[in-house]
Amino acid sequence: MVGEFGLRTARAGRIHHPPRRHLQILLFAGALAAGSGCVYFNSLYNANRLYDQGRSEMDEGREAVGRSTLGSSIEKAEGIVEESPDSRWADDAWRLIARARLLRLEWNEAAEASRSLMRYAQTGKDSAEAAGYLGSAELNLGNPAFADSLLSVALAEERDEDRRAQFLHGRARARAQLGHLDEANEDLLLVSALRPDWIIPRIDRVGLLVDDGRAAEAGIELAALLQLDLTGREQEAVLETAERVAERSPETALVGLADLESSGFEREVRGLLVKLRGDLRLARGDNEGARSDYEQAASLAGTTRAGIDAGLTAAQIQLRGASSLEEIVEAESLLADLELRPAGRRPDIMRLRDTLIRMEYWVTAGGLGYVIAAETARDQLEAPEFARRLFLRYADEEPDALWAAKAILAALELSDLDSAPQGDEEYGGAGGEELRRRLRKDYSDSPYVLAVLGEPATDGLTYEEVELMLLRQLDRLESLAGTEVRAVRSGAERQ
Repeated sequence: MVGEFGLRTARAGRIHHPPRRHLQILLFAGALAAGSGCVYFNSLYNANRLYDQGRSEMDEGREAVGRSTLGSSIEKAEGIVEESPDSRWADDAWRLIARARLLRLEWNEAAEASRSLMRYAQTGKDSAEAAGYLGSAELNLGNPAFADSLLSVALAEERDEDRRAQFLHGRARARAQLGHLDEANEDLLLVSALRPDWIIPRIDRVGLLVDDGRAAEAGIELAALLQLDLTGREQEAVLETAERVAERSPETALVGLADLESSGFEREVRGLLVKLRGDLRLARGDNEGARSDYEQAASLAGTTRAGIDAGLTAAQIQLRGASSLEEIVEAESLLADLELRPAGRRPDIMRLRDTLIRMEYWVTAGGLGYVIAAETARDQLEAPEFARRLFLRYADEEPDALWAAKAILAALELSDLDSAPQGDEEYGGAGGEELRRRLRKDYSDSPYVLAVLGEPATDGLTYEEVELMLLRQLDRLESLAGTEVRAVRSGAERQ
């Protein structure tokens, strides 16, 4: 050990024999020096071991544990430079401190440690490495121009491939912030050539390509990332990038998300990505594609708020395009499934489901049930086609009722006013012109038609009287439907 740590020995022929007491003193001093060297070496060894452990923990996504382990590594390394700043291990200790501070995102402390390391540099290579660490810190302190210069100095000398890749990635980020997008892209490509398994630089390149107006390339790169076997942390980073791309270039995001079904991402992350694709499809008017995505997202990520939101949106899209009671019942079943999940017992979901239960009751009851169901479809569900069909169904089944003209007028408001008759299709085939003809022919003396024309009522009930009678009937149907809702919910609870 003595030789290993630099205590020189003399050749045998040149040894002088000091007195015994002096020999004991020299041996004691040598033992102290050797012991001191062993202490610092052991401290540095333990600090390096803790650094490797902490870095692995952070790579595995255990951020808090990794930061704590790195903190212990820093403490041991700082002990060396505080107790013996001139130790042969001091530069290694500062190097370790700088790297650990960078991993802990402690930029000011990392910059300070990097400057200290630079003071120990004995070669251009040593100075370049310290400049690289300082450049990484300065980049995150908001000084991209200074970081670009420092990292360029580091890259001129650095030959270690891992450090070159790290410094190239840092310089790419600095140059992107400075608006030098072509140079930043070149650096990111070099990073991937050195370390094709590093995902974050590839993620950064997607955003860079979007910013540079190279949407097609960005979409292809995003699609490629979704097919890789990534850690949970990397998958979340891809999700965040996809969301940013969607904000800047929806079409690019749709290209990148086109083949999500073949992705091996975790169910919850994949569900969030599918929901994002649904949002983009809905915004461009692709209701059916969006609905399919939302249903898939609700299945994949249904326990999350986003998954529940996706299920609710899928039901709302179905309702807006509904034209039959079967579609209403199907949407109600979807909401019932959402309610079974802990995050799904939300007031908005429960209110909508109660409305659909009422709708089913009214349509099944018939008569004025069609009218109240139609008004609910029109005003609450934003389902104009179904509302129109229900209004006409009432008028067709009860043409002599006081409120038949009201139903036809309501259907006319939801019709294409210039359309011709569409044949005998059940409950909704009549076009706008056909409905006007029926009103003129069969209901010219109706209080509702006269009120629309601004003419006074003829002999019989006035508009106000007929409307008051209707409201009483509809209130009764509302009350009966409330009883039905309570019965359905009570039965579900018993099951």
